[in-house]
Amino acid sequence: MSKEPAPPKRRTQQERKQSTIARLIESTIDSIAEVGYANTSVGEICRRSGVSRGGLFRHFDSRLSLVVAAAEEVAVQHLAVVRRRLAQEPERDLRETLLLMRERHRHEANVVWFELLVAARTDSDLRKQLTPVAERFFETISTVARDVPALRGLSDEDRHLLVSTVRNLFDGEVISRSVVPEPAVEAERLDLLAEFAEFLVTRRARVAAAERSR
Repeated sequence: MSKEPAPPKRRTQQERKQSTIARLIESTIDSIAEVGYANTSVGEICRRSGVSRGGLFRHFDSRLSLVVAAAEEVAVQHLAVVRRRLAQEPERDLRETLLLMRERHRHEANVVWFELLVAARTDSDLRKQLTPVAERFFETISTVARDVPALRGLSDEDRHLLVSTVRNLFDGEVISRSVVPEPAVEAERLDLLAEFAEFLVTRRARVAAAERSR
């Protein structure tokens, strides 16, 4: 005689809470990416997530705190993908690494950061809460770059300078290409960036070798 299937295990209160928070955050990310920061209202987030307004405010004290949590989650996802891809292909050359960086900048979820950075220019409350999150995110990107073999010869300061310069360029490229795409120029720009990065690594290595030989 076959046994009756066991009833599904009931989720704990903590598990239900975490599931609700995750739905709210993902719905906020999707909304900002699709309709923009200004149109991502509490009502829009609730509609997408299936969570009531009361449920939303049980977990987040304001729309702003939820938006910032969404930005943090985008950063976590972004860094996880980059770390995994670098581990899978540890011997990437500089051009391949730059191509990966550009790909991540163009990912639809990363639009959240563009929307919020632009909005923070004139929204002081958003700027105040977003600044420490952005600082941690950008600093971690530079730290992850230590795992790129071609960049290990650079000092932390030079590596951060190079990574932040490329990051800012790719940010601007993503925004401008939505209005004026230049695929041929973009391909050449990547080659130029790779040449510049290789030049910087080589030059710094020569300077370091010259100082050691003195």
